[in-house]
Amino acid sequence: MSSFRSRFFLLLTLSLLLLVLTGILGGRLIWHHFWPQTPIQKQVMRLVRPWRFNLWAYESKAILRQVDNMLTRPGSRLNPRDQVAMVRDYVTLTRRIHRLKREIEGTYADPTLANPQAATQAQQQTLERLLQLQAQARPLVEAILARQVTTVMKDLHLDRAGILFPPIAFRFSALPNYLIVSPRDRIELEAGVHLRPNLTVPQKEHIEDRVARALNRSTLVEALGGLGVWPTMISDEASLSWILDTIAHEWVHTYLAFQPLGWHMFDSPQMDTINETVATIIGEEVGAEVGYRYYGIPKPTPHPLPQQPTQLPPPDPQHFDFQVEMRRTRLHVDALLAQGKVEEAEAYMEARRREFVAHGYPIRKLNQAYFAFHGSYATTSASTDPIGPKLRELRQLTPDLATFLHQVQTIRRPQDLDRLLARWREARN
Repeated sequence: MSSFRSRFFLLLTLSLLLLVLTGILGGRLIWHHFWPQTPIQKQVMRLVRPWRFNLWAYESKAILRQVDNMLTRPGSRLNPRDQVAMVRDYVTLTRRIHRLKREIEGTYADPTLANPQAATQAQQQTLERLLQLQAQARPLVEAILARQVTTVMKDLHLDRAGILFPPIAFRFSALPNYLIVSPRDRIELEAGVHLRPNLTVPQKEHIEDRVARALNRSTLVEALGGLGVWPTMISDEASLSWILDTIAHEWVHTYLAFQPLGWHMFDSPQMDTINETVATIIGEEVGAEVGYRYYGIPKPTPHPLPQQPTQLPPPDPQHFDFQVEMRRTRLHVDALLAQGKVEEAEAYMEARRREFVAHGYPIRKLNQAYFAFHGSYATTSASTDPIGPKLRELRQLTPDLATFLHQVQTIRRPQDLDRLLARWREARN
């Protein structure tokens, strides 16, 4: 018994050290991305210093909580049916909380009400009660989802010798905001800084204007849905399908932190795009499998975007297709900027933004920074980068998801993707 106990504590100690090391290394990689030492990045950091996000404070708390979860294994004694019910109830509860918050905010925004505090008193009491229930259930739901995603990833052979590394670990958290800075005469993620969560819209616009005026840049503050530190940060104010996709997506970033593709993520915008697109492809596939297996969510039918501008259909006055119209917008903006027509491009983007809003897509700001951020995900309509179609084709050529990941993780420069694709095309023929 004494020998067994000694081995157990040795294994536990090594595991805890591994968890801490994973968090530190993953955090350092993201930290480098937050603040690469370029002149423009340093200027932006100084301008937004009062609003910057404290990554180390999050990491210290999250890693300690992960250690506690490792020891207590919350929810492990529940049967599979009860685990599924617990997750469904949590998602429903969170959706109710989000809706109630919006109702309260809407009441405070009503200029005809003299005393919004009194008008929302009952709602505030309900909200406090629901938030307490959410806080109690959160650790249990996080642990259940982590185990479910881990099981599917192992079944897809993304593990090594039965071990998934880094282990799935995430926290439902208030996500940082991200300030994107792009030149006005071209679309490029020139600088980016993560900011505190829960910024108000006036605060976001103040930060954007402050940096834009000081540096003559295009700026945008966007909310994030996930952050690939370790344990990763995930928003729970979304559908279950989205949550599952994002858990897997952010795990890919932490996994790649130990691979050449992750080491070179910030060498160029193209390498950033390759990383984000790989994480998107794997996240979608794993998330869809978890959703189908445990929650009966039908797997989505893929709808590939047209790869050539000539393939875009003409505008349909009876149906506004967001994907097609955003791609049309991006292509026209690229053309205007290539001709040096910066002001004309900016006026066009504002006109198009109003059109998107009129069709039910509440885009607050559509500018070069918007495309610099959303365009790094080469599977979206905001991107015109050929990297997305190349990686999609490579995934179709590889026999399974594990092979795809093990192939792309070796990429060190954009040309490596072309060589990989050529080799797999030749193998098919």
